[in-house]
Amino acid sequence: MPMPERQELLMVRHGQSTANAKGVWQGQMEFPLSEDGRLQAALAGKALAREPFEALYSSPLARAFETATIIARESGFREEIVPLDGLSERHGGVLEGHTWAEQERLDPAFAKKFLSLPEEDRWAFAGAETDEEVMERFEAAISEIRERHPEGTRIVVVSHGGAMRAFLRDRFGPDVLPGTHRAANASITRIGWGRNGTGPELLDLASTLHLPGEEGPDKTRTE
Repeated sequence: MPMPERQELLMVRHGQSTANAKGVWQGQMEFPLSEDGRLQAALAGKALAREPFEALYSSPLARAFETATIIARESGFREEIVPLDGLSERHGGVLEGHTWAEQERLDPAFAKKFLSLPEEDRWAFAGAETDEEVMERFEAAISEIRERHPEGTRIVVVSHGGAMRAFLRDRFGPDVLPGTHRAANASITRIGWGRNGTGPELLDLASTLHLPGEEGPDKTRTE
């Protein structure tokens, strides 16, 4: 497949981590990929091998960078993988390192109050990064990436469910990944910008056609 006329960003959520498998909210804590996660990353890499891309960027968190490394291997990408801090997951405050069941057991009053708040107020209540704080750094990272490459190039970015969701909802509206939905592990979201930077256009949301038994965005809270 040739390079596109527009600039395309292929945004990949990392493969399943060991924390994802247990339902643990990771935030910026470090967890490796599970065996299933490594397989998911390999399948994403094989799918991306059919779409030549110019550059590969990643969150520096281990689960994302390992996913990017596997994608590079399976797609035949030989250039450097570029880590950018701005692509990291939302810092989760007191949510990090626990399942939701543990939160409810450890502090039921907190859990009840958290669920009663509008989403935009929950993060501050939990001591987590707000959407505004996530977007400030994530948007800066995406802008930096886009400025490094000309029109008509395809770029792969490996990031995280929560940060990606904040970006996609900011750009394309609240109907994108509503409620507790996140892009599935190792899913591929395609965004396009036309000539002279027009757009962006959401071309494909959280595709999992390359993954066996997957149907698209999931409802996990474990970021």
